Amino acid sequence: MAAQKTAVASTGSAAATAKAGRGGGPRRGTRPGRPGRSGPPPALTVAGRKRRDWLTGYLFLAPAVIFIAALILFPLVKAAQYSMQQWDGIGIAKWVGFSNYTQIVTDPVERGSLVNLGILLIFYSLIPTALALVTVNLMRRSQQRGMGFFRVIYFLPQTIVTVVVAIVWTWIMAPSGTGTINGLLHTVGLGPATGTAWLGNFNTALFAVGFIAAWLDFGLCFVLLLPGIQRIAPELYEAARVDGAGLIREFFSITVPMLRRDIGAAITITAVGALQSFTLIYQATNGGPGYATMVPGLLVYRDAFQLGAVGSASALGIAMAVIIFAITFGIRALIERNAV
Repeated sequence: MAAQKTAVASTGSAAATAKAGRGGGPRRGTRPGRPGRSGPPPALTVAGRKRRDWLTGYLFLAPAVIFIAALILFPLVKAAQYSMQQWDGIGIAKWVGFSNYTQIVTDPVERGSLVNLGILLIFYSLIPTALALVTVNLMRRSQQRGMGFFRVIYFLPQTIVTVVVAIVWTWIMAPSGTGTINGLLHTVGLGPATGTAWLGNFNTALFAVGFIAAWLDFGLCFVLLLPGIQRIAPELYEAARVDGAGLIREFFSITVPMLRRDIGAAITITAVGALQSFTLIYQATNGGPGYATMVPGLLVYRDAFQLGAVGSASALGIAMAVIIFAITFGIRALIERNAV
């Protein structure tokens, strides 16, 4: 009997040893030396990791924030401060409140510059965008060899310095001479040898500057719209033609809706460029004749650096910044609301 108990005990010990050898070690998910701890890390560790990630992200953003604050926000705040003062840039500033802002509306020169800017916005933004939209649509339909050459030609004005563009067009629009518009008109019998001074006439100077701006910005709008029209599936136009749609119907039913975002980008960029216009007008007409082509950008330069009216210039600059923000966000909101 004792022998049987001894055999049973030996058998039980062997089975326990074999079980321990197969899977009797520490359970998966527990740490050595700390039996029974398993599962996700403590909540404090997760919160610490999130806090560390948050801090790392803001550290990466810090250089850009410092750069923007130093070069954009701080000058903007100082300009807002100067706009409330009457200061010549050297002496003691005098607080005048909002009188510099009311002067924008009451002064005929500053009010006239805003009117001129509104007219030039059409030439700087709307006309180039419309012409570029028509051009890219025609190029899409005309799949001929050599289209790349025209793309380069259309964009070429954007590669020329604005000062050079202004000088060349000043020569072209001179009252007389070989290679001028008046000389060409005289050659074909449509005018006298000495014709209109396009940039020196009160009635034509603003429109002449607008024509130069439209010619200059056309290439930019063309490049902005060309990739967009290439993304439109040709099957859409084929289906429209099967349904009997013509060129005009295709343009307004397919091209314009599908390029809504691209059109918005082109109008925004060119409109902001128009609001900041300075170099072209300064070189071509310097705001003349009289104030016929005067724009706010040129007035800011004149008031601040020629007349010593830093407060007036700052107020006009702040007003232009507000207009730029309003136009930019207005166009974006309109495009986003009606986007396909």
